Amino acid sequence: MRLDKYHVLLIVILCSCGLLSALMPQSVFTPSIHSMMHSSLLSQNPNYISQPELTRAEGLSHPFKSPEVFVDHLTTALGLADHDLNLLSYRHQSSAFEADISVIAGYEHNFTDDTDYRFWYKGWDFFARAGERLSMYSLWYNGAYYGDLDAAESDELIDGYFKRFNRRIQLDNMNGYIQYETDSYSLALGRGRFQIAPSISGSIILSDNVNDYGYFLAEGRAGAFSLSFLHGSLKADSTYSIYDNNILNNRNYPDKFIALHQLNYRPNPNWDFYVGESVVYGNRSIDLGYLLPNSFWRAVEHNLWDRDNVLIYAGLQHRCARNITLYAQLALDEFSYSKIFSNWWGNKYALQGGIDHRHKAGSITLELSAVRPYTYAHFQNHSMYSHDGQPLGYRHGSNVLNLSLQNHLQIMPCLEWNMQAGFSYRGSEGTSWQDNYHEIFEGVIDEAEVQWFAGEINREYSISNSLNIPLTRNHTLLAGHQGKYMDEWQHRVFAAWQFRL
Repeated sequence: MRLDKYHVLLIVILCSCGLLSALMPQSVFTPSIHSMMHSSLLSQNPNYISQPELTRAEGLSHPFKSPEVFVDHLTTALGLADHDLNLLSYRHQSSAFEADISVIAGYEHNFTDDTDYRFWYKGWDFFARAGERLSMYSLWYNGAYYGDLDAAESDELIDGYFKRFNRRIQLDNMNGYIQYETDSYSLALGRGRFQIAPSISGSIILSDNVNDYGYFLAEGRAGAFSLSFLHGSLKADSTYSIYDNNILNNRNYPDKFIALHQLNYRPNPNWDFYVGESVVYGNRSIDLGYLLPNSFWRAVEHNLWDRDNVLIYAGLQHRCARNITLYAQLALDEFSYSKIFSNWWGNKYALQGGIDHRHKAGSITLELSAVRPYTYAHFQNHSMYSHDGQPLGYRHGSNVLNLSLQNHLQIMPCLEWNMQAGFSYRGSEGTSWQDNYHEIFEGVIDEAEVQWFAGEINREYSISNSLNIPLTRNHTLLAGHQGKYMDEWQHRVFAAWQFRL
């Protein structure tokens, strides 16, 4: 087929759509063990969603070729027949270029103990590939909450910017990527979020329970070793008041960044060892010292006068049997060699480990996490271990011991059951990434000590169940229940429907 000017124009338009956003599919930063529990069809990290392979004829495919074709497509999409329909598809065999655009729409309803709220949304997603190495993806949605808006503000989709009006809350978001990949390296520019290391209750190193952020990612592979580098643009959690005009102060967010590098060693398919560092810094432009993936960033940070927030981590993953995987990771936020076995408050660390069993119908995972008081805490707004008001560290906070169980079961092709149960034992002191330890330990910062579970003891029990029902490729249902108990039970029931064409 000859590539005329109209086909060239179409390719340019489709590529431009893909470049608007960002994300990353295959990476050491997208572990196979992660939480399967979601109360929204939009909240799952797109890193874990595979793009389906669709068979299309050469050229442009769309439902507007004729009234008869449009009626046929609409009838098929609205019905329960399972067809791989997209709004627009393009295939050019000689250049190995293919692209698909779909529109999405949905409705979600949440019921709490004494109120309820609902969410309507629409959007689109886009996937394109040129050959085997270059690919791009983007997902955009826009919606509004109605009902009890105070309750809606606690919804898991509201993890960043939103706009509240008298009778609704307006919300939109976009993520995606453009990626170039070879056998020895991969490069990606995107907007998304990542979980570092396997976990079902939340990563102790870098959480993906946050709003999407812009990033650059590079990974190199050589035999049993791989070196990965991530640099992202975060949003500070508050502004700096340096102007006389409050309107300017309310928009004066300091620059904030995260950099992360990780070395993996896989001597065989059953073992994976890794070590890495992350650093959150800001109130200045990108620091070139944190763009060198083969350096020791803790020393770099010391020579920048110890003003940034560095975390060192290490872990391993071992497949000890055909269907059983063990994993463990350690994160060191701060420590002193001379005080490492004492209760000095600055011995801030987190431990996490689990066992995952895969079977024909799904998987079951048991995990234990422990985080010392004041872990992730810092003393500067622009260096807090957070993004847009959400923690980048362990989502259950610090000064906590958490036991979690997850069961994922594919009952039938169109019915998936997910269950999570958890128990948290925590103290009330040093639990938040917002703690300013220079204020809390003023005058005694080199001597102050803190015990595990310091403060008032709190016990929390939780249980969540969901049924994911992909009726067809065009229709998906989700229904479930979440319950938490501290002094009394709190319940939440949710139901969702999504249409895709």
